[in-house]
Amino acid sequence: MLNGKVYVVTSPDLIAAVNRNSKALAFNPFIAQLGKRITGHDEATSQIVQHNLNGEHGPGYVTEVHDGIVAALVPGTNLEDMTEQYMREIISRLDVLEMNDEVKLFSWTRKLVTLCSTRAIYGPENPFNKNPNFIDLFWDFDRDLNLLILDVFPSIIVPKGNRARSELGVAFQQYFEHYTPGQTQSSTMIQARQSANTNHGVSSWSQGRLEVGTLLGILANTIPSIFYLLVHVYSDQTLLQDIRDEVETTSVSVASPTRRTVHIMKMREKCLLLHSTFQELLRMHALGAGARFVREDTMLDNQYLLKKGMVIQMPMAVMHSDPSIWGPDVASFRPRRFLKHSEATQGSKQKATAYRPFGGGASMCPGRHFVTLEALALTAYMVLRFDLSPSTSEWNIPAQKQESLATNVFPPEQDIFVKFSKRKGFEEVNWAFDML
Repeated sequence: MLNGKVYVVTSPDLIAAVNRNSKALAFNPFIAQLGKRITGHDEATSQIVQHNLNGEHGPGYVTEVHDGIVAALVPGTNLEDMTEQYMREIISRLDVLEMNDEVKLFSWTRKLVTLCSTRAIYGPENPFNKNPNFIDLFWDFDRDLNLLILDVFPSIIVPKGNRARSELGVAFQQYFEHYTPGQTQSSTMIQARQSANTNHGVSSWSQGRLEVGTLLGILANTIPSIFYLLVHVYSDQTLLQDIRDEVETTSVSVASPTRRTVHIMKMREKCLLLHSTFQELLRMHALGAGARFVREDTMLDNQYLLKKGMVIQMPMAVMHSDPSIWGPDVASFRPRRFLKHSEATQGSKQKATAYRPFGGGASMCPGRHFVTLEALALTAYMVLRFDLSPSTSEWNIPAQKQESLATNVFPPEQDIFVKFSKRKGFEEVNWAFDML
């Protein structure tokens, strides 16, 4: 599978055809083939993962886990509960933020979002809550992931990443060994994962290892995305003011001159410019590739014969930077590009297919709704409450550094130093939030 021919697909029409052929052109085989290389789980777990992999005879382990995650993360009560817990953690940490101290913005974002996301997802007993040093361990693992996937003497070739994977695996093994269904404060998503692991006989050791792979979906793309969203918004004073005005007029209630409340679900529905800015951020910065395995000879769109056993790659960077799709200003960051009245939305069906930061078709990322709420809610709350200035005279939007095959939004090559201060004119305002 890793040594055969690769078909590269960049046409929106052909990508739509790939999406329609989700049985013959499937993503799940990559889970079976690469999952063990990523997490290092044992052979018994590999057999569980591979059994009925594509749901030919009803739900297998992979389909049960996927369906449980989808059900937990669709818009609704479960998603709102996770977002509420996430925001409670965010605010508790922003309340004690030191003003005018110089901080590295990516490192600060990485720590903040990791602690708050894992608390919302895994509950108070999660390993990151008990030992914040695991944050650096995760990024050691992510940084060395490409070499870990090779699976050639990992303890010698990539000792740091291999050790990080092992230590995180043990920490989550212990988490699940003390996990009590019905008494847990973890999210519905983790309850569904733990139930599937138990139903299919996955050992506690392998549960820990599998969860290290899950962390890639929770953290690896989310944190760089939020970092770049903050940089793009704060570096453009006009955009910053427009987003502040939008949030304040659509999603904030004023109880008194010193008490204001941000309504998170109104913000999600009403803050169209903020959402468009996030979408444009992903168009510019999501540079990974979607993949499919050809399970049987397939005639794609009645034109191209794809041979069984080969691999399809759908590179985001190519589609997200195609001027024939996005127009001559494709290389420019246009925060209003995704507003419905924008000229850039012409040919929207083609753009919808070419726009793939969360993948597409049957394998579209089930966590996209939570990631979007994480990014929008944090950014909205930040811009209302804080000013952010670069330590240098001008903002610098750093280039990205490709580190992991499992990542679509790569982290910055270099961190940037910034200073926080209370928003001018709002120094005495106490900000709260609710889920209305």
